[in-house]
Amino acid sequence: MKQKTKLILLGTVFAVMGTIYAFSGYQYDNACKSLLALGNECVGCQIGESCKNIATNTFTFSAEPNFNFAMVGSTLFDKFEDREVSFFNVPLVCNAAPTIGCGSRAKPILTSFENSPNVKEAWLNKAGTTIAIVWNEGLDVVNKKETASTIFSEHKLNATEISTEEYSTTYNSFKTHEGWLKGSDVDKLSKEEASIFAKRITNTIKENTDISVAHLEKIEQKVSDGFYDFFLNYKSINDLGNPNSYKAVLKDVISYGNELVGKDVMPSLETLWSSCSNISDSSKSCCNTGKSCSSSCKGADDKKT
Repeated sequence: MKQKTKLILLGTVFAVMGTIYAFSGYQYDNACKSLLALGNECVGCQIGESCKNIATNTFTFSAEPNFNFAMVGSTLFDKFEDREVSFFNVPLVCNAAPTIGCGSRAKPILTSFENSPNVKEAWLNKAGTTIAIVWNEGLDVVNKKETASTIFSEHKLNATEISTEEYSTTYNSFKTHEGWLKGSDVDKLSKEEASIFAKRITNTIKENTDISVAHLEKIEQKVSDGFYDFFLNYKSINDLGNPNSYKAVLKDVISYGNELVGKDVMPSLETLWSSCSNISDSSKSCCNTGKSCSSSCKGADDKKT
């Protein structure tokens, strides 16, 4: 009788666990299918192979410039080292300027860490590939792990702790703070990104009009200021992945240009927008090399400035 009771209880436990697992799989399945259903409208989506295989074997991204802004994914640390400073590999490379990080994407993440009672400082390396977290003294490894996992997950950022082999080199680099930016200092990266947008778009205007150099300089400053303001003051993280947000800046630029040099002199919105996707050879874009990309016009090659 006792043996039978044990078997019944064991069976009940497995049944409950199976239901939970199945429900989780159902949610994941539906989430993937919802993304895949967007098809060519899924501008900026990042969809892993496991997700693709649920509903289809192929997936075509939009022909629009790729604004891969969310980098959706869970952050799980199977092994978490108990150190004074933790370093995490992160996909925050600025795609408009692949030698720097994306300040607009990184700032809210660093701010969340800095606002945590468990964190002393939060930094991003200028390249946008590594976040450094300086922990408060006396914090145990469990709280460190939970804090990191929670904040990265809240911001939907894939992050992995750097390997033991990399730690010493990274720490030595970090100690000097040269090439690292703290908190709001990443606004400098946004300013640099905005200036790169401005150069590209101004070049397009130059190629399509006879506007004078003096007027082009004013328009370039207008573009730079417009994108910099957007990067600092966007209302939602979704705005960073929405082409309409960038087009709104370009519309203001066109209006400004027409007031400056005369109506209908400026190129069309479509012309300026299409220049974003032609900034450089897209084969060099991080979107085509398996890396996650920050929000920006696809594949800008800073060396062509």
